[in-house]
Amino acid sequence: MKKNRETTGETRLISYGRLVFEAIPEIVSFQIFSSLVLGVLAWAVRWLITFVAESGGAALTTANLRDLLLSWRGPVILVLGAVLVAVFAVLEIFASLHLYDDILRGRNVRLRSEVGRGFGSLRRFADPFGILILLYIFIAVPLCGFGFSISLTEGFYIPNFIMEVVRTNKLFNTAYWVVIAALVLVGLGGIFTLHGVVIDGRKPLQAFKDSFRLWKENWKNFVPVMLLTLVVIVALIAGFTMLNDFWMQKLEAKGAMFPAGHVVDYRAVFDGTGTDLDGEMMVYRSLCALVVLGGSFMSYLLTLIGGSYLMLRLTRCYLEYTRDDLVKWPSRSQRRGYLAKLVLLILILILIFVFAVVVGIAFDDIFHSDEPVRVVAHRTGGVMAPENSIEGLELAIDHHCYAAETDTQRTKDGYYIINHDDDFKRLTGVKKKPGDMTLEEIRELVITDPATGATSPVPELDGMLDAVKDRILLFLELKGATADKQMVDDVVKMIREKDCVDDVVLISLKYDIIDYAETQYPEFKTGVLMFGGLGDVSRIHSDLLILEEEMATDSRIDSIHNSGKEVYVWTINTEKGMYKFLDSSCDGIITDQIEMAERVQEKLDNRSDMKLLQDKLEDFWK
Repeated sequence: MKKNRETTGETRLISYGRLVFEAIPEIVSFQIFSSLVLGVLAWAVRWLITFVAESGGAALTTANLRDLLLSWRGPVILVLGAVLVAVFAVLEIFASLHLYDDILRGRNVRLRSEVGRGFGSLRRFADPFGILILLYIFIAVPLCGFGFSISLTEGFYIPNFIMEVVRTNKLFNTAYWVVIAALVLVGLGGIFTLHGVVIDGRKPLQAFKDSFRLWKENWKNFVPVMLLTLVVIVALIAGFTMLNDFWMQKLEAKGAMFPAGHVVDYRAVFDGTGTDLDGEMMVYRSLCALVVLGGSFMSYLLTLIGGSYLMLRLTRCYLEYTRDDLVKWPSRSQRRGYLAKLVLLILILILIFVFAVVVGIAFDDIFHSDEPVRVVAHRTGGVMAPENSIEGLELAIDHHCYAAETDTQRTKDGYYIINHDDDFKRLTGVKKKPGDMTLEEIRELVITDPATGATSPVPELDGMLDAVKDRILLFLELKGATADKQMVDDVVKMIREKDCVDDVVLISLKYDIIDYAETQYPEFKTGVLMFGGLGDVSRIHSDLLILEEEMATDSRIDSIHNSGKEVYVWTINTEKGMYKFLDSSCDGIITDQIEMAERVQEKLDNRSDMKLLQDKLEDFWK
C-alpha cells in the first residue's frame, strides 16, 4: 500500500539534483567514519583470530587444516569471523540504507543513530532465508560481480589453480558460467530485497518475493534509469582518468630527456656537490609522484561518491515504487562542519604534496632493487614441453630458470614416478592411480603430447634426479595419497645416493610431512604450499613458503622475509599476475609461461620513472 509523504514546517522542496549536491558532505562523512571504525575493528578481530589460530603453536593454513577442524580453535575462529562480517554488513550496507532513506525523506542524519538502526536490522536476518541472503552477499556477489557487497569479502575468489581446471574442461566451464548467470539473475530480481528488510522491516523471504514483483512491475523504468546513472558515473570517472593520463603522458615524454639508469645521489644535491641533472631529476620525479598520488586520491574520492550515489539512486527507485512518486524532495538542513571538512581535504592535499617530494628525493633508495624475482618452471617446463618431462627440464635450463618444479608419487611396489594427477587418465587414458600399479605396469603406459602427438613413457624420479644434478634446482613436490613420512625417507635416501642434496627442495601441500622432513633431515631445504591461512604463516616449520597468488600480500611477504624464510608465489600464468609479482618483493614465481615471464621482465626493466611510480603508487588509497 502506498503512503503519502507530508512535509511540515519550513521544509523546502527541491530538485533531486540539488538534494544530491546538499547531501554529498553527509554521505562522504559517513563513509569515512564507517571506514575508520571498520579499519580499527578489523584490525582488532584479526588480531584475536591470529592469537587463537597460533595458540596451537603455529599458524593455520590449508596445509594443516585438519588441526583446525579437530580442535577448539575452529568454532572460536568461525564465531569471530561471523562477528566481523556481520559488523561490515551493518556499517557498509544496512546503516547506509538507513542513511539514504533518511536523506530522501528529509530527516536529520546522525551517525550513531544510523549505526544503531543498522545493528537493529541485523536481527531481521536471523532465519534460514535471511542467512542465505547474507551468504549471497558475502560469497556469491564477489564471484558474479553483481549486487550489494562488503569490502571485507569483495576479494573472495576461486583459487586460480582450480579455475585453470574449470577453464580447460568444457563441462566444468559450462557449468561454471551457468551458475554465474543464475546468480546474476537472482541478484537482479532480488535487487530490492535488502531495502524491504532494512527500511520496511519485512521478513527476508517476503522481501525477496516483493523485490521480484517490483522488478516485474517497474523494469521498463528501472533499467534505463539505472543504466543512465551508471553511464554518468563511469563517464565522470573515465573523464577524470583520461585527464590524469594526459598529464602522465606529458610528464613521461618529458622524462625521455633524462639518461636511462641514472642514479641520483640526493645527499650530494643537498650538500652542494651534486649536478644540475640530479636536481632536475629530483624535481621531475617529485612532480610525477604528485600527479600519480593526487590522481589516485581523486579517483578514490570520485569512486566513493559514485558508489554512494548509485545506492542513493537505487533507494530512490525503491521509495518511488512503494510510495508516491515525487518530483521534488525535502531540502537538507544546514549542517555545521562543512568548513572543517574543507580544511581536512586541504590538509590531505598538503600531505600528498609532502609525500610526493619525499618520494622524488629518495626515489632510487625506495625503488631500487638488486635482486630480480626468480622464475621456477611449473611441471619442469611449463607449456614449452610435455609436463613433468626431461625435455621440459632441459628447456627450463636453456631459458636460465632458477628452478623447475615437478611431482612425485609412489607406486604399489615402492618405486617413485613423476605424475601430477591422482591417476593417469588425463595423460595416458588409463584411470588408475600410481599407488594401485606396479612400476612395470606404469612403464607400459604411453603419454601422448596433445600439441605434437609425440609419445613418451611416464618419467621416473631416478632419471629426473640424474638430469638436475649440478645443473638446476628441483622443487620436488611430494604428491598425492602416497605422500607420507615413508615417502620422505625414501626420497631423501635416493637424493643422498645421487649426491644432489643441494639440488633439491622438498615441497608439499601436506604440512605434517614437511615438518617431519625439516626435523629429521635439516640439511634439506623444504617448502610448504598453501592457498589460505590464518595467523603468522612465517612460523610454519620450513625454509620457504609457496603462496597462492591471492594470499601473497605485501605485508605477508615482508613478515615471512623478516623471519628469514623465502617466499614463492604459484601458479602465475597471466601477464597481469607476472607484472605484479615480478615487480614485488617475493623471491620467485612458479609459472607455466616461461617465455611470457621473460617478456614481462624485459618490460619492467625498460619502464620509465613515471610508469614505475604509477605501478607502485596507483593503488595507494585502496
